[in-house]
Amino acid sequence: MGHLRIAAGLAGLVMLAGCAAPPPPPAPKPADLDGVYYGTSTRFRAESRTCPHPGLVTLHVSFHNFLYPWDYADPVDAVIGPDGTIQGNDPTIRVTGHAADGRIVGDIQTDLCGLHFTAYRHPPGSK
Repeated sequence: MGHLRIAAGLAGLVMLAGCAAPPPPPAPKPADLDGVYYGTSTRFRAESRTCPHPGLVTLHVSFHNFLYPWDYADPVDAVIGPDGTIQGNDPTIRVTGHAADGRIVGDIQTDLCGLHFTAYRHPPGSK
């Protein structure tokens, strides 16, 4: 009799397992963002004469990383996350932004200086 209860209990567990929700689909693979991006920057804060000048920007993205050329002595390392979010910093400089569809848009700033930048992958549509 005890064996029947165990068998019935196991059968019930098997049935419950069959009703469990399927595992979630795998996360989408991050977009291939590697390449060279060209664009421009504009200034939105300049409370010091030592702030970098706005102008042309070239970003070399490799393995979802790039160095933003803040000035000749302080390029800032930035990382593009799987969702396209850009984050980077050194002790005093912060980079934030987003990358998608062959375009990188972001801000780089300190407490006294700030630049907004937009750059496009070249050639367009390349990988």
